[in-house]
Amino acid sequence: MKLRFRYVVLGGTFDTLHAGHVKLLATATLIGDKILIGLTSDAFASTYKQYRVRPFSARLANIRNLLSLIASDKDVVYAEINDPHGPAVADPRLEAIVASIETAPRALEINDERAKRGLRPMELVVISTVRDGYGHVLSSTYIRRALEHMRLEPK
Repeated sequence: MKLRFRYVVLGGTFDTLHAGHVKLLATATLIGDKILIGLTSDAFASTYKQYRVRPFSARLANIRNLLSLIASDKDVVYAEINDPHGPAVADPRLEAIVASIETAPRALEINDERAKRGLRPMELVVISTVRDGYGHVLSSTYIRRALEHMRLEPK
């Protein structure tokens, strides 16, 4: 696997930012010169999330703030996505896609779709999951559930 790419892509909802998101974004910025981040639209997120996500504008502002802390020197482009594949299936410049273990199957789908369109598949860079101190895999859904549980507990 190449360690350096000119154009790297990743995508997600990025609702409640956590260490897994930091790892995903940091990996992209470490291996790529230019980063394309697909951020799900509110309408698309509502089709698969079991809860209402923060508005697109808030999620975009949060991810921009995070990236300003971990990679302020990188050339980052944001794209609102309304389907599972976004611009990754059509942009011939993209060389690598960064995904978590959970989202790697989607990245493989994207590469299959690229091949159908006559584009070369991207190198797949998969990061391992990040766990909390109790061994739970961090995710926005897990964090939301934990916060809801804490609010319900008597004090």
